[in-house]
Amino acid sequence: MLSILIPVYNYNILPLVEEVHAQAIKCHIKFEIIVIDDASDIRFDSTEKVKAFSNVKLIVLKENIGRSAIRNLLANKAQYNTLLFIDAGTFPKSKEYIASYIEHKEKDVVIGGMIEEKVTAKKPYKLRWLYTKERESHKSNKVLSSANFLIKKPIILKYPFNETIKTYGYEDLLFFNTLKAEGIKPSFIDNPVIHDSKEDADTFIKKTEQGLQNLHHLAKTNEKLIKDSSIVKYSNKINSLKLSGLVIMLFILTKPLLLKNLKSSFPSMRLFDFYKLGYFCKLKQKR
Repeated sequence: MLSILIPVYNYNILPLVEEVHAQAIKCHIKFEIIVIDDASDIRFDSTEKVKAFSNVKLIVLKENIGRSAIRNLLANKAQYNTLLFIDAGTFPKSKEYIASYIEHKEKDVVIGGMIEEKVTAKKPYKLRWLYTKERESHKSNKVLSSANFLIKKPIILKYPFNETIKTYGYEDLLFFNTLKAEGIKPSFIDNPVIHDSKEDADTFIKKTEQGLQNLHHLAKTNEKLIKDSSIVKYSNKINSLKLSGLVIMLFILTKPLLLKNLKSSFPSMRLFDFYKLGYFCKLKQKR
C-alpha cells in the first residue's frame, strides 16, 4: 500500500501523474495519488484531467502555504503508511521507478536522488541545469533532497517539516538532519527523477538568495542541525580568520561580473559557489 504525494506550484502535473499512475497499476498494489496545488498563479487546463484517473485526488488550495507546510499537509491527508514524495517539475528516469521503491518499502527513509536532463540546456537555463548536474546529481552526491523520497507516515508526523520556512531552500536539509539527530538515517538508492531545468538564471539566482536567507535564519535558531552545510562551514572559517570583511568587499566589487557569468552560456559553478558564500557572509554582517 503506497501513498504517492505530489506538491505542485505553477506546473503542469498531468505527465507526471500519468507516468506514476501507470507504473503503480503495473505493480498491482493498493495505492493513491494525492496532488495538492499550493495556490498556483498559473492555471493549466490539463490539471483537472488528473481527476479522471483512478485513485487520484486533486486538492487546490486558496492560499499559498509554502514548501514545508504543503508536505506536512500531504502526509496528513495520506491514508497509507508508506509515503512517496515526488516534486512537480521532476519525472522518473526509470520505468521501474515505483517498483524500485516498493523493494525498499520496509525502510524508514529512502532517497532516490535526482539527475539532470540528458540534453544540455542553453542560456538562460544553463545555470539551473548545470547546478543539478554538478551539485544535486545522485551520481556524484548523496544529497538530502525532499524532491524524491520514501518515508513512513508515523515518522514525518512525529518530525514534520519546519513550517516557519515558507520559501525555497534548506527546508529539506533541516528536515533530514532532524531525523538523523533522532537516529533515523536515510538510505540512498539509485532511483532518480529527472529535473526539469527550464528555470532561467535570474529566477534561480533569486531563489538561491531566498534559500540563503533561510539558512541565515536557521544558523541563528537551529545551528546544530545545519552545521554540516558547506556554506555555514566556510563562512564560520572565514569569520574565525577575520576575513569576512575582505570576502564581502570582493563579493560587492565582483557581483556584476559574477552575475554576467552566471547568466551566460558558460556559467561557472566555482563562481556560483563564491556568489553564495559572499551573499551569505553579507547577510551575517547585518545581524
